[in-house]
Amino acid sequence: MNSPTQDTPPTPTPSHDQDGAVSCSDAPRFVGHALLVATLTLASRVTGLVRDAVLFASFGRGPVASAFLIGFMIPNLFRRLFGEGALASAFIPAYADLTRNDPAIARRFASLCIALLLIVTAGLTLLGELGLWWLNAQGGFSDDTHLAIRLTMLMLPYMPMICLVALIGGALQVRGRFGPPAAAPILLNLTMIVAVLWATRSSVSVGEDGQALRNAIRLVSLSVLLAGLLQLVWQLVALWRVQRLTLDFSRTAAPLKKMLWVMGPMVLGLAVFQINAAMDTLIAWGFAPKAGGAQMLSLFGRQMAYPIDDAGQVVSLAGAQRLYQFPLGVFGIAIATAIFPALAHAAADRSDRGKTSFQTILHHGLRLSFFIGLPASVGLILVRVPLTRVIFEHGRFELQDALRVATILAGYASAVWAYSMTHILTRTFYAVGDAKTPLRVSMTMVVFNLALNLTLIWPLGAAGLAWSTAISAACQVLILLLLVRRHVGSPVDASVIRGWARTAMLTAVMTAALAPMLLRYPAHELSWTGCALLLTVMVAAGAAVVLIGAWLSGAEELRWLRPVKPSQ
Repeated sequence: MNSPTQDTPPTPTPSHDQDGAVSCSDAPRFVGHALLVATLTLASRVTGLVRDAVLFASFGRGPVASAFLIGFMIPNLFRRLFGEGALASAFIPAYADLTRNDPAIARRFASLCIALLLIVTAGLTLLGELGLWWLNAQGGFSDDTHLAIRLTMLMLPYMPMICLVALIGGALQVRGRFGPPAAAPILLNLTMIVAVLWATRSSVSVGEDGQALRNAIRLVSLSVLLAGLLQLVWQLVALWRVQRLTLDFSRTAAPLKKMLWVMGPMVLGLAVFQINAAMDTLIAWGFAPKAGGAQMLSLFGRQMAYPIDDAGQVVSLAGAQRLYQFPLGVFGIAIATAIFPALAHAAADRSDRGKTSFQTILHHGLRLSFFIGLPASVGLILVRVPLTRVIFEHGRFELQDALRVATILAGYASAVWAYSMTHILTRTFYAVGDAKTPLRVSMTMVVFNLALNLTLIWPLGAAGLAWSTAISAACQVLILLLLVRRHVGSPVDASVIRGWARTAMLTAVMTAALAPMLLRYPAHELSWTGCALLLTVMVAAGAAVVLIGAWLSGAEELRWLRPVKPSQ
């Protein structure tokens, strides 16, 4: 079979009938794509863990590593926002509709969006560089803050490249090519791993605030730009095989205007996790003492101790975020990414069959995200100490550093189920063209999370930032479930409740099986090898309890997770 190129209509994906509608019987077929995305995302998350472990081991939990994470936060924020959210969510429905109804215009539309995105992001990058240059020229900042600003300037050009990668990835998903977009982040991780090892090869004996490490971190920052270029080339080659770009933009004004009209609310609507994560990092940096800066916090004319003990908590937060985002990225976002095209096609079908299929797909998504998310939440809390020690306790990153990560991880991990379900629910609104509702909810949650952050850091320190994010996510799920009834007659029916109850029961059994292991073998007292053995046994036992229990109880989620062969 020849691959579709240029204006040739794409071969229908397994989720759709030949007329492009999603049938009720085919509702779970999006899981086949989810498994592919999950497999490649698993490889991405594993290499991401290795990347962070190598970075922390080489630079430690000190000002250099913290400054790098601050500098990487801005372009990485755009990567997460566009790669997992707003731009792709606005582009995919418009491009999918054009691909089905007018492939020629679809080709021009994709080309125009890529061209405009390049122009806009390049302009934003230039403005950002000028603003950071002016900020760095001002006095009054600590040495660590100046380093963070300079590293941000160095890595900011990564932003336009990774935004283009995200948009091209959306086009590939509509064309049924889920592999290249999911595999692209692996290039970033591998490039950075090599760069860290090469850049620090001669700075092993230098103190963690030494000039050699500062020079090394600049080389690592440059590797981010190289990785962005490699990712962009990778995606362009994949797109070229199924859709040739063009400079003919005729008859694309109407679909472009429609996409931009809904994209604005989507940017904030899907960005709540990323905004919250950025606020966590900035608060951890701003409410902690730094080298070359004041050692007491001046607040409302009063001098007081900082609520966060040191700026190294930025590194602790990053480690905890990496660990809780592992199951979220492998399963939660993978399911949401694969379900969105199916939801969009079902929403476009105005018949009763389309409405039934839309509701069925949502039910499956909610049940699957909870089936995976709740055991992941509880499991991460149970294994947090052996996990952080095994992953991060190397080189300059010592036992006490790993225990700090574990404390913060408990807060973030408590709501993995909520993060996953929010991705499903938000995309449900977008599939029916309602971007305003999740926008209002998300912005409310951002304000709520900020208030919790500034409250909980005083009694809990950096861990308060994690618990604030988790509480906000749980509240957001409840609100979205209430509001989605405008578009779905019964978002939570008896089958969803039964599925959730079964998952909760299996999670309780898993907890009862694993807790005695921690009481018998305290992870903070074991050697690194002992922790590795304990972690392996606990993960294997926990997974076995949940999977065997699901099989014995006849959980439908197991059947949905099996690959489904395409219809002939």
